[in-house]
Amino acid sequence: MSQRRSTLDAPGYTDPAVVGRRATRAGLALAAATLPLVVGTVAGMLVDAPTLTAGVDAVLAAAGTPLVGGYGRAWLFHVGALGLLAGCWLLGAGLLLDGLFD
Repeated sequence: MSQRRSTLDAPGYTDPAVVGRRATRAGLALAAATLPLVVGTVAGMLVDAPTLTAGVDAVLAAAGTPLVGGYGRAWLFHVGALGLLAGCWLLGAGLLLDGLFD
């Protein structure tokens, strides 16, 4: 069975498994931090709408607006969604690296 060992004392060498573990932690932290933002923004849009269909249309319209020059809930939705996507990407890349080089 393989044992994990520290590579922090090896000068000039970065172990891909260590990079994978750090990327996994960073991705998980970023996704966990932005998930409530996305869920809260979507829930706020759905609650403020007169009907559920109008609320879904508001969320889809917010997703279709540009990020640059945006404001209000649409901009908040974009920032949260981009943070969540970046966190998921880091988490997946970290798990891949950690799994391949463990």
